[in-house]
Amino acid sequence: MMTTAVQPHVVVIASPVQGHIMPLMRFSYCLVDRGFEITFVNVESSHARLIDSLPEKGKELDDHHIHLVSIPDGLTPKEREDPNNLHSASFCNKLSAELEKLLRNVNESGKSGKIAYVIADEMAGWALDTARKMGIRLSSFFIASAGIKAIIHNIPKLIEMDAIDNNGRS
Repeated sequence: MMTTAVQPHVVVIASPVQGHIMPLMRFSYCLVDRGFEITFVNVESSHARLIDSLPEKGKELDDHHIHLVSIPDGLTPKEREDPNNLHSASFCNKLSAELEKLLRNVNESGKSGKIAYVIADEMAGWALDTARKMGIRLSSFFIASAGIKAIIHNIPKLIEMDAIDNNGRS
């Protein structure tokens, strides 16, 4: 007798800044190829642009086990133009509360099984905090190369060694 295993359900969360969605979408396809069910979360404004750019308005993604959802960001179109608003404490708190509601709804709906894991853009630390608070396993995703990550991680050491100053100049 053959049994069918439930696909692990992973929630992937992109940071709402240009250039962060597509790397996470590519990564999501890699996870689908390895048997995962994906719920891909964007803020409303990014979600609308993503849907508009897709053929058949997202149908093909659902066929590939990627479900696109959005959470409200609470910003006006004018407020979205200022990148400082995308990192303010009130913006992050709003997104965190909306994400928590979404995660609870997904887990309670039973449609795709309980969330096994949250993978969030490293720039979306609020999402990682929310997953941690809810007791969901989590991981961050850095969209740039490992070399860039290593440089960023080692900036304090470079300043300490006088290789660069506080402004990044040698």
